Amino acid sequence: MRAIILAAGVGRRLAPMGWDKPKCLLEFGGRTLLSRTLGALAAYGVEDVAIVVGHQQELVQAGVGDYPRITWIENPDFATTNTIHSLWLAHEFLNDDVVLCNADVLFDAAILGDLMACDGSALAVEEKPCGAEEVKVVIDSDDRITRIGKELAPVDCLGEFIGVAKFDRDAAMALAVSLRRYNEVLRERGLFFEAAVGDVASERVLRAVRLGGHRAVEIDTPEDVAAARRLFSA
Repeated sequence: MRAIILAAGVGRRLAPMGWDKPKCLLEFGGRTLLSRTLGALAAYGVEDVAIVVGHQQELVQAGVGDYPRITWIENPDFATTNTIHSLWLAHEFLNDDVVLCNADVLFDAAILGDLMACDGSALAVEEKPCGAEEVKVVIDSDDRITRIGKELAPVDCLGEFIGVAKFDRDAAMALAVSLRRYNEVLRERGLFFEAAVGDVASERVLRAVRLGGHRAVEIDTPEDVAAARRLFSA
């Protein structure tokens, strides 16, 4: 099992709290988001990790510490592209089973365990009412994801995809094909990678794995930081 962590973004919405470093270096309980993600991966035996960096990449690299195997991938166009491009740059890691994590998510390691225990491909989903900003999923009666995206009507959705997923080899290779189309053919590099995931979901089985009692917060705003500190203080 391999993993890809997307950590190239700027995180401009944290500016009001005076934060100008990569979001993955925010600390919770004395550990950075990136350190927590790497710790979760290591706990489940994932040692081969690609980290896509951009904004202040030297700080991210310096903050990793001792991890068995890390491949650094640079997105030099991080300021003008989005995660669909960052993930495409790591497409060589999409040739086998792979875990995918956004670097700005604080989550219980057990969520990763639930994903890895699921047969096939799966996305971690927080079952809740959503607004316009969340990446939402629609499922069928078998918990198969049929649609994913921010633009979906909240009333139709199970909840929010938290940015942590597992793809089996077949789905990972299909994801690489879709990423290539968006990046190299359509040149639509400003999208979120979930656009490509939606293509995969239309042809292959992607399950929704509910968080249950596990915790997760995507960090975008100072309010998210405050909520994460409250939730993970217990």
